[in-house]
Amino acid sequence: MPTFPIRRSRWALPFLVPLAPGRPAAEIDGERLVVRMGLLGRADVPLERIARVGTMEWPWWGGVGVRIARGLVAFVGGSGPAAVIDLTEPTKVRAPLNWSARRIAIGAEDVGGLVAAIAEARGVEVERPRPEGGKGPL
Repeated sequence: MPTFPIRRSRWALPFLVPLAPGRPAAEIDGERLVVRMGLLGRADVPLERIARVGTMEWPWWGGVGVRIARGLVAFVGGSGPAAVIDLTEPTKVRAPLNWSARRIAIGAEDVGGLVAAIAEARGVEVERPRPEGGKGPL
């Protein structure tokens, strides 16, 4: 049951700690990917719904916490690299209210390890980061 803590920048701690005490993390638990971020949100995704996994850079202006954008729900504690999971179908995520997502981004401390663990557990391809300004799923 590998666990991957979500990276948190120092400046974001005053915003995150009151609503996400403890250590927000993503973990592969049997046949599920579970992401938890305290009262801010949670995702419980069956591995069979994961189509692809890759990476992206979460921008500083994207904010911290559980963020919502056009079919994407992001669990982030600061800017920087994040794992991106493309789902085969819309999946309900708590962000903090129920929201339907086709993609989930996770700003883990070890993004490469999380991507590799998901790819291994699910047997899916790993998307390579697209070049700046390129078109594609990431």
